[in-house]
Amino acid sequence: MSARSEAYLAGIPTKPYDLLREGLVVLAAIAAIVLVLAVAFGSPDYPPVTGQQVARSEPVAFLETSAGILAGASGIQTYGPPYTADRGAAQRVLGLAPANLPGVTIPLDPARDFVLRPLHRLALLSRGVAGALRAFEAASGEQRASWLRAYQAALAHAAAAGDTVRLPAGDFGPVPALMDGMLRLGRAGLLEGALEAGGAPYTLDFTRPLLFFQDDVDHGVARRLDMTGEQWGISNETGAFPGAWWLWPYTFLYQIPPMSTSPNGDLQVAVIMTLIFAVLVFLPFIPGLRSVPRRLGLHRIIWRDWYAHHS
Repeated sequence: MSARSEAYLAGIPTKPYDLLREGLVVLAAIAAIVLVLAVAFGSPDYPPVTGQQVARSEPVAFLETSAGILAGASGIQTYGPPYTADRGAAQRVLGLAPANLPGVTIPLDPARDFVLRPLHRLALLSRGVAGALRAFEAASGEQRASWLRAYQAALAHAAAAGDTVRLPAGDFGPVPALMDGMLRLGRAGLLEGALEAGGAPYTLDFTRPLLFFQDDVDHGVARRLDMTGEQWGISNETGAFPGAWWLWPYTFLYQIPPMSTSPNGDLQVAVIMTLIFAVLVFLPFIPGLRSVPRRLGLHRIIWRDWYAHHS
């Protein structure tokens, strides 16, 4: 210690403690345990859900997602900030909606950004898609809605046969050609690239690809893996592997009212956890609470060898 530290601690009992050595020992022990477990059990990570995977294995679900987005049935369209200007959908606590403060920072029009814009890219290579796009965009809003309603109703009775999806007869206008174009994009593994913003050769913004399947497809996969909110959410893990058990205080709050039934549950849980951490951080400055350790007397157990001779 420095001379100033020694003068400050003069007359105060001290105990030698090698923090650096203890930290290195703990780090080495944890690294060894992690390495052994990784070799023995491998990674519990579930492979990512991609457009190509869905388009090839679940073409009807792919088309239902694409048609629903084009019809305006995507959950993003009414999500509010940061995606849309619908402020009424934002979660609130005590009348305050923190998501509304920054406003729309990632503006999205799902029908345009998730379906029409990728199809416009494909239209450069496909005359059929280009013609269908011109017919669809030239039609009135009422006509588009009629075609999409008929197409979505037919999808409920669709059957996948090889590389095609068979639909019952109906007046779908150019919608089947558009959806076939989306399916071709997905099967070719080009959907994510067509969805990414900006057209830059390298991007770290995967917002659109992640949101494309966020309604039914991703929820269906999570349900099969028992990873939905009803199954303790983020504290669960794929397969039989243990989850992030240290997050149980956070996920526990989702299982009790009012958070378990409130549309503002996410924000309520976040506020509660923030308050808990704030109490822990500022504990030395809170009268009454800061005296709890002294009143419990745990320090006497930790320093019992000193108190045995000086009490």
